[in-house]
Amino acid sequence: MNRLDAVLCSGQDGQTIGIPVGPDASRYVAELVGTAIDLEFVARGGAENCEVIRHVDDVWIGAHTHADAEAALWKYREAIRSYELDINESKTLITSEQFQFSDVWPSDISTRIEFAINSPSKRVPDRLRAALEYAFSLAAKDGDDGILKYTLRYLDRSELADEHWEHIEPFLKRAAVHFGHTVDYVARIVVWRHLARRDLEIAEWTPIIVNLLLRHGRLGNDGEVCWALYVALRLRIPVPLEVARSIVTNCGALSTVSLLSMAEFGLVDAAIFSFAENAIITETASGAYWPIFLEWQAKDWPEGVFMVSDNPLIEEIAGSKISIFDATQLPAVFDDFDEEDFGSVGHAIETRTSQYDDDDDDEDEAQEEEDDDLDF
Repeated sequence: MNRLDAVLCSGQDGQTIGIPVGPDASRYVAELVGTAIDLEFVARGGAENCEVIRHVDDVWIGAHTHADAEAALWKYREAIRSYELDINESKTLITSEQFQFSDVWPSDISTRIEFAINSPSKRVPDRLRAALEYAFSLAAKDGDDGILKYTLRYLDRSELADEHWEHIEPFLKRAAVHFGHTVDYVARIVVWRHLARRDLEIAEWTPIIVNLLLRHGRLGNDGEVCWALYVALRLRIPVPLEVARSIVTNCGALSTVSLLSMAEFGLVDAAIFSFAENAIITETASGAYWPIFLEWQAKDWPEGVFMVSDNPLIEEIAGSKISIFDATQLPAVFDDFDEEDFGSVGHAIETRTSQYDDDDDDEDEAQEEEDDDLDF
């Protein structure tokens, strides 16, 4: 584990701050740690009077009595702490056998949507809007982005974003503005609509995308910023210099790389290069900002005269003109399609391939949209 920790630290500027979020390799690392915790729990006798199920980092413990449940929970805490981790206390509870283990909202939402689209044509708009409003109200009440992400994927898989775009588009805008974690799905659907149907009102989306970049750029939300930049790039939406500076100041390396790549297409003022250089002038290519050093050298971006990579590997890769950002890359759903055939692409969100994903089961898929925290 010490060697594994050293490898992870080397990719995070020498800091022990958990595993990187996003890479598939992190799933393997998480499973290694999770299995080690399971074994430690068993070694401590935690599984003697109970049954345990773990899915990634969600854990369910079944016991015959409240006392057995408390004992198992205490031993699981100790097993986790032996790896200098802790459980999420806000999502940890002991409950009776009457506890509802699965949510009913996935089938409820899908039923409402199906009822709407199978209604007489003159009733469809009102009933579809009502179904989407119901999903939005549930998400607002529970503070759960997963509800909206499930709804967006259901709409996409049912090809409703194609047939009922005039009713779906306002829902996309509200979701992106009020629930940041839905931006990735909204971005996919918006870009798909633009490429496949060529009827997207870009002028209506421009202020929304710019405001998303401004807000999440200030907060340092890299995921939301990268997806919003992706939309801006594909729709050719200019990013104001003030917004660009905020992103460089508060966000990580990948957001900055995406932003500077957009400057190549004139979507950001070229002054951002000088600003970015000054922002990382004390950094090296051996730390968290290595993607910026690599991209800067590989693409011969302007300025950068004071940037010293101090990393032979990065210099070698950059010398071979290998970069990590491809501005010409289209969404995965358009793979294997020629541009003249884009209109035949019916979905915006690609099929998942992870071992933890199951596109054949709506209930399981809804659960996957939830945050991965330890539950009891």
